[in-house]
Amino acid sequence: MERDVDFGQQPGPTPLRRHLPGPPPRERAHASVVVGWDRNPASTAALRFAVDLAHRLTAHVHVVHIVDLDDIPVDPDAPDWEQQLRATIIGEVAEARDLLNTLAASWTYHSGHGTAADLLSVVADRYSALMVVIGSPRGGVLSHLDSVLGQSVAQALIGMRRTPLLLVPGTEPPSAE
Repeated sequence: MERDVDFGQQPGPTPLRRHLPGPPPRERAHASVVVGWDRNPASTAALRFAVDLAHRLTAHVHVVHIVDLDDIPVDPDAPDWEQQLRATIIGEVAEARDLLNTLAASWTYHSGHGTAADLLSVVADRYSALMVVIGSPRGGVLSHLDSVLGQSVAQALIGMRRTPLLLVPGTEPPSAE
């Protein structure tokens, strides 16, 4: 039975605002994996990899969506601004759910505001995650600026030294022909 996308409040004090529990597990999870999600190609590759890894490990997947400027409607004065924002977030949930529903183990979708590294770390710590999976940096000048300004998610997570980090390439590897 499909549940409505009703984000309940996250239990306990946390920067994560909402979460959506997935279906009951078909198998008991032996570990948990946390993955960052924002619909970008590198993030989609990370989510696909985390799902594949969860299949192999029978792990629970915690998807962490950081609400950022890409999610926010352009016109803040639009009368339906909140509906536009909600529609964008629901679309992201639906896209992630399509991949997650193939898991034998369970999953949870978390959403919140804040820095990506902090939110990923909070979820990883809370659920004693085996690892955090994120897409590789986008590369180029913007990626370099993120590193210099201290906004690189990978560098921040490495600096926290809590949970192992797995960076997944954002593109398909070249075929061996």
